[in-house]
Amino acid sequence: MKEKHFSEKISSIGKTENKRKKTALRVGFPRSLLYYKFHVLWTVFFETLGAEVIVSPPTNKEIKDVSVKSAPDEDCYSTKLYFGHVLYLKDKVDYLFIPRFSSDHKTDISCPKFIGLAEVLRSMFPDLPPILMPYYSKAKDGHGNIRLIRIAFSLGFKFTRNPFRILHSFVKSFRRFKQYHDDLYISEDELRRWERNEFVFNKTISTTNKTNPFKIALVGHSYVINDSYSSLSIKEMLLAEKVEIITSEQLPRSVIEHQMSKLDFNMYFRYEREILGTVMHFLENETVDGILQLIVFSCGPDSIGGEMASRFSRRKQNVPLLQLTLDELTSESGVTTRLEAFLDLIERRKKLKENEIICP
Repeated sequence: MKEKHFSEKISSIGKTENKRKKTALRVGFPRSLLYYKFHVLWTVFFETLGAEVIVSPPTNKEIKDVSVKSAPDEDCYSTKLYFGHVLYLKDKVDYLFIPRFSSDHKTDISCPKFIGLAEVLRSMFPDLPPILMPYYSKAKDGHGNIRLIRIAFSLGFKFTRNPFRILHSFVKSFRRFKQYHDDLYISEDELRRWERNEFVFNKTISTTNKTNPFKIALVGHSYVINDSYSSLSIKEMLLAEKVEIITSEQLPRSVIEHQMSKLDFNMYFRYEREILGTVMHFLENETVDGILQLIVFSCGPDSIGGEMASRFSRRKQNVPLLQLTLDELTSESGVTTRLEAFLDLIERRKKLKENEIICP
């Protein structure tokens, strides 16, 4: 009898838990744009509040087709894809989370479209679920920690009436977010050791081989580098060729800021600084065999950063720079051909250098 009573109790607990899961409010995160920068922060915050976080799937052909049909023609390719991810989540969630994020720096800003995207979507698609669209701008409006706490409570009270739980979710999410960035960024010492070929990031490369692998800096926005579909799997292609990659996401912030200080003006687009600073560092130090820059078609900051990178490359030609512009019409075969030609160029340059050392 005791065993029966115990099993019935466990069963009732399971039913209660299932009921809680079913009644949990569902928050939708489009897997695009700022998701690739802040997904850890947002996911931990909402899940700790008891919400069910639903993320749209990785970009695929269906999402792209919907995006191209739905988004304004003037938008950049990455912004168009955001429309498809939002429409995928439309009937699957109780809320959409589309923050209007401008900057977390006192002078530098992100793309202006990040600020207006939520309002544009709401006006174009009135049948969308309610959109959670907190606004934060340190550069334009002087927002700081107090603003963040207010945002946390304004969002948190939609899921719980317990202020201590909201505060706990806020603190926990920022701790996890900081840890995520600490793991993502490499230190200056690690960068120097990597440049001296003391270790590799690509674990499939044999370190016992006497010849060093090709080393390429892959630079671009995080929502391009980490989106295999929109980038046409360029990162995967390089890894399959046993190429050692370092990305603009990994570079130490101090190295990027050092390079930016050399400019005669302030490059105030926050994420473009990351890209351009990486290009400038490797052109100057010549510690990679090539630089591959992914540019989004009709992206304003990318058009500026891409032109500047091209000019710096013409001044310092010892490290080849390949710039690939991506949009909905870019073919995989065309990108593959250019990438193969780029790797062939690097191989020929390395052989020429080796012959010069052997036969001065």
